[in-house]
Amino acid sequence: MHSLPALACPSRLCRAAILFSGVVWGLAGAARSQEQEPTPPPKPPDYESLLKRLDEQEAMIRELAEKEKQRTEADAAKKPPTFEALYDKGFILRSTKEAKTPFELRINGRMQFRYTGFATANDEYRNLETRASTSGDPIAVSDLNEFEIERGRLEFRVMALDPKLRFFMNLDSDTDDGHTVIFHDFWMNYAFDPAFDLYVGKAFVPGSRDWLNGSLRTQLADRSLATTYFRPDRSVGIWAIGQPIEGLWYRAMVGNGLWASDLTPEQVNTEFAYAASIWCEPFGKYGQSYADLEHSEELVAQMGASFAFGEQSGTTQTGASIAESRFLRLSDGSRLTSLGVDHADEYLAAFDAAFKFQGASLNSEVFHRWLREIDPTGPAPTGFPERSQEDWGFYVDAGFFLIEKTLEPAVRYSAIYGSQKKSSEYACALNLFLDGTHNNKLTLEGGWYDGSPVQNTGANFRIGDDGFRVIAQWQVAF
Repeated sequence: MHSLPALACPSRLCRAAILFSGVVWGLAGAARSQEQEPTPPPKPPDYESLLKRLDEQEAMIRELAEKEKQRTEADAAKKPPTFEALYDKGFILRSTKEAKTPFELRINGRMQFRYTGFATANDEYRNLETRASTSGDPIAVSDLNEFEIERGRLEFRVMALDPKLRFFMNLDSDTDDGHTVIFHDFWMNYAFDPAFDLYVGKAFVPGSRDWLNGSLRTQLADRSLATTYFRPDRSVGIWAIGQPIEGLWYRAMVGNGLWASDLTPEQVNTEFAYAASIWCEPFGKYGQSYADLEHSEELVAQMGASFAFGEQSGTTQTGASIAESRFLRLSDGSRLTSLGVDHADEYLAAFDAAFKFQGASLNSEVFHRWLREIDPTGPAPTGFPERSQEDWGFYVDAGFFLIEKTLEPAVRYSAIYGSQKKSSEYACALNLFLDGTHNNKLTLEGGWYDGSPVQNTGANFRIGDDGFRVIAQWQVAF
């Protein structure tokens, strides 16, 4: 009777187990059936959606760029610039105090536009050179009537690496020199001390104050006849400039030659030239201009002396005189090398003085030249200085401002005395300073010349010029 209930309980458990197993099997089958069915691909975005996304990306890029620009400007405002550009008596590019390495570039320019007219009194000129030539023909002297550009220049001054280290370069071009651009002056210098500034390169040989002072600030249109005859030229070499004591300056040079400008090594001899100049300003600062543009209330003066020595000798492989020696002329304009001379020692001494007071100015220089050991290679023409030669000369000019710093008449007399000939120059000029400086100046000059013994395109002198000359010049410099 008790066995029936025991059999009933297992049957309920079995039915529950069977029911659970069926549910699990059914769920698993449904899962298997879903895995076997393919998943449909995603729907591609349409054209408008793509454009919308691109617009959103471009807006994001512009926002990022604007934020970067604002950040850069903010950083720049916090950090000062390391370079600046400006104009101050020249175009300047220079580093500021924030730069790690000091640097400055200064660019200046200059040009003289000139009219020259010359009416000759004699159309022929004779000297020792013409008599020594095989033909004996005189030098033809012609009238002149022309425009020209003289001293078209660009100057570059650089300070780099060290405030005491400087570099200078001057490019020059003239219409009367074939429009050729040349490196006129160039050098490097290091200022060890105010008493010793060392230079290497090419520059003026210091044999004359009027020569050293340059052609920008002359009292008339250009340098005098006497200065052009006696002064040396440029040379490559080494020199020093300094102020050893208050109010006293010097300039001393050892160079390739007294007349070695624009020459190649084959055109100069093996002997160095030596030159020095000293000057002082005993009554106060004289300034750089011959004209009294400062309208000095007290008398100011500049006085000095210059000395030079060079050996003019040497021949080329063909036996001709080297170019360095061909610049040396006698007082009648004869080249020594054209007279058969292959050696001469040249000594030059010059003494200068200049004064300015209340718009008036007076400037002068006296020259004395000795030629020693003159050796002709053959028979000498009549009048030839067989062993030695001396000549001397001077110039003096004066000016006075009719209108302060604006209108100035000026006069000049210069002369050359030698064994062969005496030459002279009488000239007057009217200067109009358009801005109160030499940087924008008009000059009208007229002068009489008595047989020029020198040839120079810068000052417009020709061998044998005997007559009246007019120069009208406009000078501009920046």
